[in-house]
Amino acid sequence: MRKIYSAVLFITLANFAIAQKSEPVTLKKVPVETVKYQGGTNTCWSFSTTSLIETGVIQNDKKDIDLSELFTARNLYIEKAKRYILSNGTTLFEAGGLSHDALYGIQKYGAIPNEFYSREKGVKFSDSSPIQLDQVLKSYLDSVLKTKPIDPNWLAGFIKKHDDIAGTPPEHFTWQGKEYTPLTFEQEVLKFNPDDYVTITSFTHHPFYQNFALEIPDNFLMAEKYLNVPLNELIDIAKSTVEKGYSLVVDMDVSNNGWNCGQSSYALFEKDRFSNVNNPDTTEMAYSPQLRQQLFETLETQDDHLIHVAGIAKSKNGKLFFILKDSMGKNYGRYNGFDYVSESYFAINTISITVPKKALDQKYLTLSVDSKPGRNL
Repeated sequence: MRKIYSAVLFITLANFAIAQKSEPVTLKKVPVETVKYQGGTNTCWSFSTTSLIETGVIQNDKKDIDLSELFTARNLYIEKAKRYILSNGTTLFEAGGLSHDALYGIQKYGAIPNEFYSREKGVKFSDSSPIQLDQVLKSYLDSVLKTKPIDPNWLAGFIKKHDDIAGTPPEHFTWQGKEYTPLTFEQEVLKFNPDDYVTITSFTHHPFYQNFALEIPDNFLMAEKYLNVPLNELIDIAKSTVEKGYSLVVDMDVSNNGWNCGQSSYALFEKDRFSNVNNPDTTEMAYSPQLRQQLFETLETQDDHLIHVAGIAKSKNGKLFFILKDSMGKNYGRYNGFDYVSESYFAINTISITVPKKALDQKYLTLSVDSKPGRNL
């Protein structure tokens, strides 16, 4: 046993040494808040977009603020519940969402520092309960719809059902010696404007350089506009955004072959789960707009996870990687919650990106929709 253990230890150390030698070198990394853990809440859209907003505050006002993702998720549950009831249960009601949901929720309801409405309570429930919060809330809504006309006070009951589990947010709170409401905190401290962001995608079933409503389940109103650009431009925009010192959010499929971030922290575009997890220069398949479209239309590529893109790096052989701050937590992967996603994996598996307007060239600003996210909720 001792000989076997020694051999295993030698191989492990050798692999570690190889990994250390072949790690991608960071070209640019944007200062971000620490990695947060979303648990089983399925609210990555709130975690990633909140992190994007926090980063903007750090850059603009030199303020390090830890915002409550749970508060935004709570408020979108309320909006989804209203839509679900009015549609007589025919619209989507679940925890998933997109960046424009978070932008809309913060615009309408404001924001709260995490110290006053802690994410940890919602995460603890999600990790300990066999029934998730969205399932509890949907069951309540379905019970409301069983009797017509419905109870006119159903929304108060819905909010109580949520807050009994996740807690009740304060109407007022004192931060750094001044009293705020969530809305005044958003306006005075965050100085938040949802129109400062644009969501961009690349699919061939709609014309390029036009806006369209992307046909994915979490775009549940089918109302939010995505600017459609050629694939090479989508990648260039993501790269140049970081090079200019800004960050972005990516909506991505993380269940396809090649995603090994939970173990190695690398995602590569391969036919199978790659075995040489210590080598980011492992050969990848070629990507193309046609293949990307095919995988999307056959429902192989779907919007699994939204993640905050915080940097770019290059491998020993010059391969480009995007550095992602993942809300799966600090124990995810080898790099304390940061993923390294190759350009090829990014090209095939990215559904869309949400970027600050400040990072975009003028031609994209002219093409993008100048409207507030979630305006039809």
